[in-house]
Amino acid sequence: MTGMRRAALTLGATLFAWAGSPLFAWAGPLPPMPPPYQESPSWPLPAPGPVQSRDSTPHTRPDQVRDDTAAKVVDAVNRQRARADCRPLRLRSSLNRAAQRHSADMAREQRLTHTGSDRSSPATRMRDAGYHPGYIAENIAAGPGTPESAVRTWIDSPEHRDIILTCRYMHAGVGVANGRGGPWWTLDLATGY
Repeated sequence: MTGMRRAALTLGATLFAWAGSPLFAWAGPLPPMPPPYQESPSWPLPAPGPVQSRDSTPHTRPDQVRDDTAAKVVDAVNRQRARADCRPLRLRSSLNRAAQRHSADMAREQRLTHTGSDRSSPATRMRDAGYHPGYIAENIAAGPGTPESAVRTWIDSPEHRDIILTCRYMHAGVGVANGRGGPWWTLDLATGY
């Protein structure tokens, strides 16, 4: 019994000595695992615009965007692409529908994300709108008040600028939706097959 008592005292003294040091280890049950990590986009999120209690601009259906707004965005994008010797983008109504639906969804959900509330991806939304995508990309933003400021937000971000200046894209679609934290912008770029 003395050997057992001596071993217990030695173990107790060892644990006491370890408790004060950074090498202390717990031999009890393992702590619960944290929930799986979900990575968010690495792009910087623009600051949201002013919150308006009542929207005074005319509302459009979720599948429509005003032609002049889409044209202004694509004109600003094409000016940037010209500096990189890329062909100008052409607007496609199917891509406009996909982009507008996504902008309306982001405004409704108050989330800046490439994944739709129905778990759709940019490619899925383009196909659902009637476009057959080969190469695709999508830029999104929340807050810029004009087409030019939305494009400036993307150009100021290296990841978004790289997308805009990828010469293989031939077609574009633009969506914008008003809402708290917005306007919510979507720029879909694609080359069909």
